[in-house]
Amino acid sequence: MRYLILASVAFGLAACATAPKSAPAAIDAAPAARAVETQGPLFDFPQAPQSPAITTGAITKIVLASCLNEEFNRDQKVLELMAGQKADLAILMGDNVYGSSAPDDPLLSDLRAAYWQQARRKDFIGLVSATPTLAVWDDHDYGRNDAGADHVHRDLARQMFQRFWRLSPGHPQYRPEGVYGSYVVGPEGQKLQVIMLDTRYFRSPLTPTDQRNAPGKERYIPSNDPGNTVLGAAQWAWLEGELKKPADLRLIVSSIQIVADGHGYERWGNFPLEQKRFFDVVRASGAKGVVVASGDRHLAGLYREPGETVGYPIYDFTASSVNMPWGAGGQETAGSRRITPAHYQENYGLMNIDWAARAVTLSLRDKADAVVWTQRIPFAEIGAK
Repeated sequence: MRYLILASVAFGLAACATAPKSAPAAIDAAPAARAVETQGPLFDFPQAPQSPAITTGAITKIVLASCLNEEFNRDQKVLELMAGQKADLAILMGDNVYGSSAPDDPLLSDLRAAYWQQARRKDFIGLVSATPTLAVWDDHDYGRNDAGADHVHRDLARQMFQRFWRLSPGHPQYRPEGVYGSYVVGPEGQKLQVIMLDTRYFRSPLTPTDQRNAPGKERYIPSNDPGNTVLGAAQWAWLEGELKKPADLRLIVSSIQIVADGHGYERWGNFPLEQKRFFDVVRASGAKGVVVASGDRHLAGLYREPGETVGYPIYDFTASSVNMPWGAGGQETAGSRRITPAHYQENYGLMNIDWAARAVTLSLRDKADAVVWTQRIPFAEIGAK
């Protein structure tokens, strides 16, 4: 049961200036209903625990996950397993709360309530407080299912995201529009760039399917409208600049799949010109060593773009879901780019970087922390030295 929201005064600038409180103590049982002070949806807003600073040394281990429901009847054990990896970095790739059931509410009360619950989940607190953590949103923490720039309350959702994740002015992901950002970490010869894309705030509307649930056309079909965008003009220009910065290996995080084909759910392939533009931008920038990570799908798999445009293959590591899996009976049309079996149960991703051997190893791990599959990628295969 979610918190009772009793908010009646519209959001204003004064509410935005209210100092945030620390995250409350961890619990994993539904608390009594909470009456929220009536001074706007950001007054007394919850926060994730303070996360440790990212190391200035070489990053050698990253854990990745998505689709994390905050409700108390949903197991978050996968987060405990991720914390147990003692990684240098944790990346939550979207749907980090599920607060999209009332998207037309101008206060986004459902999204606020979801953040309050997540702030109290012990496994969530355990991961974020112990492991340097980066986050980007997807539709359910954006406030509207499958939405893009058409979400009329997207700026309130952005402000909620900023407050919860402690993004203040000067933070790489603090922006007046969107939540994208970039980080470069590590010494010379071991520089990792992590690029967090925002595939919601600027994205054009999807084209509904003309044959619901038909294989490859389940919800949406591709559109070649040249006016469509996934990232928007400002983010595209920013990405082009970021890819020109020196780095030995680059991890690009996109909440929706960039490489995948063969299904009619959300993916970059619904905007073929934008998907091609992504590969063209990587090639034109001269960036080497690009690996992609994504979430959203409630299943996991590894996808490979053969590199005909970029000049080297692009791997897209989809790790989804922490506790919202497709489960028994799930199926996905493989398309031509998925190179592992699809995994339909709870999971998280593990990325190990061996700087001495110049190789990255991607592993999918299940709820028992067993390895589902693993893929070793030499730097040379993806154009890196």
